[in-house]
Amino acid sequence: MKWLSNRYAYPMVVLAIAVCVILQLVWLNQLFVAQRKQLKVDLEQVVMDAAKMSTYLSVVQGHEGNENFKKFFLSSDWLQFSHAYQNMRFNQVATHLRSDFKGDSTIVDIRLQFANGQSNDKPKQRVITVDQGTTLKKELALDQVAIKRMDSLVHHLLDQEGISVYAERVVYSYNKDTLSSKLSKEKILHAAFTSKQYAYNFIFFRTYQLAVPTLTWAVLYRMRYYILSSFFMLVLTGAVFVFILRLMHNQRLYSDARVSFTSNMTHELKTPVSTVAIALESILENHLENNPEILRNYLEISRGEIKRLNLMIDKVLNLEQLDNAQVQLRHELYDVQQGLNEIISSMKIQIDNAGAKLDWQPISQPCFVYGDPVHLTNVFYNLVENALKYGGKGVNIQLSCSCIYDEVIISFKDSGPGIASIYHNQIFDRYFRIPGDTSDTHTIKGTGLGLNYVKHILEKQGGSIRLISERGQGSNFIIHLPSAS
Repeated sequence: MKWLSNRYAYPMVVLAIAVCVILQLVWLNQLFVAQRKQLKVDLEQVVMDAAKMSTYLSVVQGHEGNENFKKFFLSSDWLQFSHAYQNMRFNQVATHLRSDFKGDSTIVDIRLQFANGQSNDKPKQRVITVDQGTTLKKELALDQVAIKRMDSLVHHLLDQEGISVYAERVVYSYNKDTLSSKLSKEKILHAAFTSKQYAYNFIFFRTYQLAVPTLTWAVLYRMRYYILSSFFMLVLTGAVFVFILRLMHNQRLYSDARVSFTSNMTHELKTPVSTVAIALESILENHLENNPEILRNYLEISRGEIKRLNLMIDKVLNLEQLDNAQVQLRHELYDVQQGLNEIISSMKIQIDNAGAKLDWQPISQPCFVYGDPVHLTNVFYNLVENALKYGGKGVNIQLSCSCIYDEVIISFKDSGPGIASIYHNQIFDRYFRIPGDTSDTHTIKGTGLGLNYVKHILEKQGGSIRLISERGQGSNFIIHLPSAS
């Protein structure tokens, strides 16, 4: 079951992230479509409002103070009427508009004129006139003013609505097939938005249309906050999933480390017990009480193994107490060099058995720190024991101690195989052990607790430890402790 969970956990998380991304993209696409539709509605409303205002301004002269006049020409009812009036003009119907004052009222006179009988289709030269004999040439000149006014109103309303688009006007004359625009007929036909045609000048009745080639950037700009929120949502979701993946990975490593710890700890505990059992059995079977010299040797071996067993048990108990903040560290004046001397003396048999060479030259200057003598002694013991255990047969160990300003520096340097830089931070983690030749086994048994204990104790006493090592070039663990001086 565990194998299945480890195998399928990562693909499931990746699938979940992919689903989240797809859902966000689908939502953004639907939002884009809705915003595009709304933008078209807003653009249509802008052109409609501009047309109403432009038409009103074309006839307002002399009626500036008349609110009813203004309300009528800016109403939706008048807009519908003007559309019908405009269509009549395009259907070869002559029109005429005149306004006049009569008492307290304004009279708007609208006339329609169309020919009776059959029209003469024979071509002939003629001068086209509209509305009270105004020539087309004069009308076109006057109409340019109205077009500029319409353009100005459209752009003003676009700015007011916060709509930023590239837009071009299309002006239709009496003949709907003819037009005036910077855009070609094809571009107008394929434009993302084209408004309805609106009369912008009541007197002349040409029509105005707004064409927008593309709406994409305007829609994206409208959606900017949605896009940003969606982006941050995806980033946050991705970060959460990455955190979950890392947590799962760490839990798997922690679980594997616990299994490895149990296996190694069992071996570590069985070794001294087996050694003591064999020594005692040899004493009894061989009646070594009659040979004091050999008996003493066996007893010394047993005592060393029991001491080692006791240290391992203390190591586990000390870490548990450190986690629960139950360890009360003493702060006494402690001579570091004297503590190192005691460690070297107590480990002499182990050093000799390993064929190791230990170089230790105390300095004349005393190096005192305030700390717990028991725990600091355990720290030094752990580091020397590691050098012996992992350094291999015949390892050279160099110990040094120096006082620099307000700091005591202690170095534990060995000529062992060294530690690759990728493990420099991890080796201080609980249960971590540098992988052996295979991922599941270690050539040297251990608990993975020693260096974690060392780091905890030193930090609790205001110190620190760092590692200088390269693969194949030995290791140097350097301790920094505040000087008592």
